[in-house]
Amino acid sequence: MASYVCRAYRLALLTTWCALSTVALVLHAPPPSSAPVERYVFSTAAFPLVPPSELLTPFTGKPPPTSDLPEQFRATIAKLSTLSSTLSPLRPDCSFTLVVELRDDTDVRPPIRADTPWIAAEPGLQKQRIHPDDAENEDERQTGIRKGKDLGGVKTTPVRNVESGAFVLEMWVEEGRAKFEV
Repeated sequence: MASYVCRAYRLALLTTWCALSTVALVLHAPPPSSAPVERYVFSTAAFPLVPPSELLTPFTGKPPPTSDLPEQFRATIAKLSTLSSTLSPLRPDCSFTLVVELRDDTDVRPPIRADTPWIAAEPGLQKQRIHPDDAENEDERQTGIRKGKDLGGVKTTPVRNVESGAFVLEMWVEEGRAKFEV
């Protein structure tokens, strides 16, 4: 239990330091393929980027309303519970991993220490910076980023956006190619 609390605290620190981009619960097919079949993505990429010198500065003026946030989170959980009936069924014996993606901005300095165990995600679940000359399509040429083959999935189902002032948490489910391959 202490290990779980410690990991949750580190995740909260990443959010506080504006270093977190997405958290995804990735469901994998049973071995030997272990390919990603579903991703439940919670994106904080729309959170405002706060410079490190301003992290402890209190808000000026009226803070954003938070009274309806518990209701929004309850509605999100309800939507997730009913979503399983619309998704294609999973194979038995699937496993899962929790993937934490950090922002790719140069201003972000996540509070990561040398003793923090970080394991890189599978290559198909990673984004890669590329030179525009190496781009395979116009989107890669414009963004300078190549998405992993398992990002985006074959079918994406929006779940819900939770908003409070400038803070927007987006949620969606991606069904991967491996889920539809027999």
